[in-house]
Amino acid sequence: MLSVNFSASASSSSDSEDFPGRDSYRDVAHITAAELYKKRNEVTIIDTRSDYEYETLHIKGAVSIPLSSIQFSERIKDVYKTNKKPLVFYCNGHTCMKSYKAVIKARRLAKIRDSYAYDAGIFDWAKRYPANSVLLGTTPIKANDLIPKNEFDSHLLSPDAFAKKVDKNCFVLDVRDPTQRLDKLFPGNQRSVSLNKAEQGKLNKYLKQSLKEKRPLCIYDAVGKQVRWLQYYLKAKNIDDYYFMEGGAKAYYDMS
Repeated sequence: MLSVNFSASASSSSDSEDFPGRDSYRDVAHITAAELYKKRNEVTIIDTRSDYEYETLHIKGAVSIPLSSIQFSERIKDVYKTNKKPLVFYCNGHTCMKSYKAVIKARRLAKIRDSYAYDAGIFDWAKRYPANSVLLGTTPIKANDLIPKNEFDSHLLSPDAFAKKVDKNCFVLDVRDPTQRLDKLFPGNQRSVSLNKAEQGKLNKYLKQSLKEKRPLCIYDAVGKQVRWLQYYLKAKNIDDYYFMEGGAKAYYDMS
């Protein structure tokens, strides 16, 4: 196998403020964006997030293998055997734990020791290397194509405020995965659609319907993270009258 000389290191307690996961995964070697960029052609970069997140924004040349996939270990074994390169895993970064967990799985289940975590994540990468990033199928991207956190936050409503907005004739979309929809938060008002390619037509139909009826969109997911990626799609469709429930369905239940 190809040997790549990373100046990767195990975690120290001084990293805990910016990268809280490093305290929990101190044995996982992490690398910087600069190191990954320099060695990007000598490694296999694996995106551990959902397919929807990958399709929205990813590192150019990265392979999508969601950590949640039941075939995760087998797929990374195949990639490692085929490419004969060290594996570098990434996710959304900083507070996301998937890159660390992927390294652990690679070591314990796939027996691949040559594995690293790029734990700064996709947002840091895209800001620093827009020419090596892909946004909604387009590359290179522009730094101002990335939606800043304050713009995302401006569309957030607390669960209580969200529920009140629903009562005012909002067009409600539940974008949780089917396995997460144990019940409906707003029976009779909401439509359900998954954020994947298979249901993109259904999503488009609902978006057109909300525009035709001139009703604002009220959208919620499981824990308030999927909607951040949906926001890029809404922006591409020039839709700006929408609200997300902060914390998703979990926060709504916790409020009760």
